[in-house]
Amino acid sequence: MEERGLVVNFFIPSHIADNLTVTVVLVAISLALRIAGEWVLTRRSDPVALRHRRFKLRALCNVLLAIGLLAIWLSEIQNMILSLTAVLVALVVATKELIMCAAGSMLRFGGHLFKVGDRIELGGIHGEVMDHGLFSTTIMELPATGLGAAGTGRTVMLPNSILLTGAVRVEAQPRHFAPHRFTLTLEQPLPAADVVATINDAADAALASDRELAARFHQFATRKAGVETAGPDTLVSVATSEIGKLQFHVMIYCLAKDAREREQAITLAVLDALAIGRSAKPATPQGTDAVLSELARQLRETGAKAARGSAKAA
Repeated sequence: MEERGLVVNFFIPSHIADNLTVTVVLVAISLALRIAGEWVLTRRSDPVALRHRRFKLRALCNVLLAIGLLAIWLSEIQNMILSLTAVLVALVVATKELIMCAAGSMLRFGGHLFKVGDRIELGGIHGEVMDHGLFSTTIMELPATGLGAAGTGRTVMLPNSILLTGAVRVEAQPRHFAPHRFTLTLEQPLPAADVVATINDAADAALASDRELAARFHQFATRKAGVETAGPDTLVSVATSEIGKLQFHVMIYCLAKDAREREQAITLAVLDALAIGRSAKPATPQGTDAVLSELARQLRETGAKAARGSAKAA
C-alpha cells in the first residue's frame, strides 16, 4: 500500500489528488441532491408545474456545482492562466519582427500603397518594386533622382516592418509625365532677365515634341488626383546662393525617363547661348608689337656701339 501511494504521489501531486477527491465528492453530492429533488417533485400531478420545477432544480444544482468547482480549482486556474500568459508573452517577443512584417504586408495590401513595377523610396532606398510577399519587399536599386532612370543592377530585400515605421514615396512611372526640377548656378554676373529668357527658349526647344501630349496628361492627372499639380508649363525662378551667386531654379514637365536627358539639353543650350565656359585668347594690347620691336632695335644698336668702342681701344 505504501508503494502504491508513493507511485500515485509521484505522478499526481498531493494537492491535485486532494482537489480531485473533493471534486468527486462534490459531483456525487450534487447528483444525489438532484435525484432526490426530482423524486420529490414527481409526486406532483401537474405536468406543467413539474417541468418548471425540474428546470429550476437542474439550474440550481448546476450553479452550485460550478461555484464549488471554481472554489476548489481557483488556485490551479490562476497558475495555469499565469503560465499561458508567460508563454504568450515569450511567443510575441520571439516573433515580434515577423508579426510586424505581416502587419506591414496587410497595410500595403489594404492601403494599396504600391504594386510590382512601381518606383518607390522606402527606408531611404530608391528603387523599382520587383516582388513583394508577406514578410519582405524586393526592389531593384535606382540611382538618385536626376542621375538617370536605369537601374544600378543591385537588388535590395527590405522587411515589410519598414512600412509601419517610415514613409513610402511612390514616384512617377518612367512613361508618365511628371515635374522635374533642377538648379543652374552662374559664376559670371549676367542680366537675370536675359538668362531667364534664354532658359525658357532652351526649354521650349527641348520640350516642343512632347508639349501637346504633356498638356493632355497633366489635365488627366489633375482631374484624377483632384488637386492642382505643377506643370505643364516651364517655370523659372531667380534666387541667390549663400555666397551671392545667381541661381535659377527650373521646373520642366516631361517624361520621367527623359528627365535627365532634357535637363542636360537645356543646360548645354543655355551655357552655349550665354558663351559660358568657352576658352578665349587674351587680347593683345594695341601697340605692344611696335614697342617690342623698338626695344629690340635699341638693344641691337647699343650692342654694336659697344663692340666698335672695344675695337678702337684695342
